[in-house]
Amino acid sequence: MGYSQAQKAESKQRVLETASRQIRENGIEALGVADCMRSAGLTHGAFYGHFSSRDALIVEALEYAVAQSQKRMIAFDESFDGKAPLRALGEFFLNANHVGNPGAGCALCALAGEARHAGPEVREQLTRYVHALAARIAGTLAGRDEKMALGIVATIVGAITLARVVDTEELAGSILSGALDLIVTQERDSAS
Repeated sequence: MGYSQAQKAESKQRVLETASRQIRENGIEALGVADCMRSAGLTHGAFYGHFSSRDALIVEALEYAVAQSQKRMIAFDESFDGKAPLRALGEFFLNANHVGNPGAGCALCALAGEARHAGPEVREQLTRYVHALAARIAGTLAGRDEKMALGIVATIVGAITLARVVDTEELAGSILSGALDLIVTQERDSAS
């Protein structure tokens, strides 16, 4: 008995969810097809029914991760509670939960360090996300300053990256709060 298109789409969705989480947790190079398929509840043999290659899976998983990040940003936009926009955005990214859960967090924060070694499709996808995130941030700044917005993106990604590699929660917290203070300063400066 064959699978319906809906079942095939559901299976592919599970693989993409699993692969996107795994690449954010362990890196692109660590993604193994057999482990990913098993974690998604499928056989290794089913892989080629969904993807032409491991590289194709990586590109689609990254697209999925970025789309999830963008959905979280849209939900954030609709829900933040009257705080100053950059403070709210900074708090959205710069927190211990995001540091401790890379598999459910921002793809850019999880993969920026290793993406320079990835193929052009991965870099293109992350570049588009950098521009989209910077445009969103620039929209909150007086003068819609894209250069400043790119600096804020870099501050967020750098802070999360550093907070994930240091060996004490206290230092990680100081990195996050220092980055937040720096971002909030930009909000005050752009308002004057």
